[in-house]
Amino acid sequence: MRSPDPFRPVQPGLEARLTPWLIPAYLAGVLLPWVGPLWLALTSPPGPPAVRVLQTRQVIDMMAVGLTMFDASAVFTVALGCMIVTLMKARPRYADSMEPPAE
Repeated sequence: MRSPDPFRPVQPGLEARLTPWLIPAYLAGVLLPWVGPLWLALTSPPGPPAVRVLQTRQVIDMMAVGLTMFDASAVFTVALGCMIVTLMKARPRYADSMEPPAE
């Protein structure tokens, strides 16, 4: 879709709609995987846990770390893509003093 402004050849697209959601998506993806391990830790009975329970908690903690890192890297990748597209659609710069070509 072409813009009527010759100095801004293309209108903003999907990158403009995704950008406001990047920080909430990052926060949700970093905090939500830890709800399960936190709930397990808070609802566990008092006293020393069995070895099997400790192994299960360790697996759940590792899964939470993996999900957190996956979300952080996915959001960073999308943010980088949005930034690149926004920069590529930016106003063109000309090195000389000539008027930009009219279309």
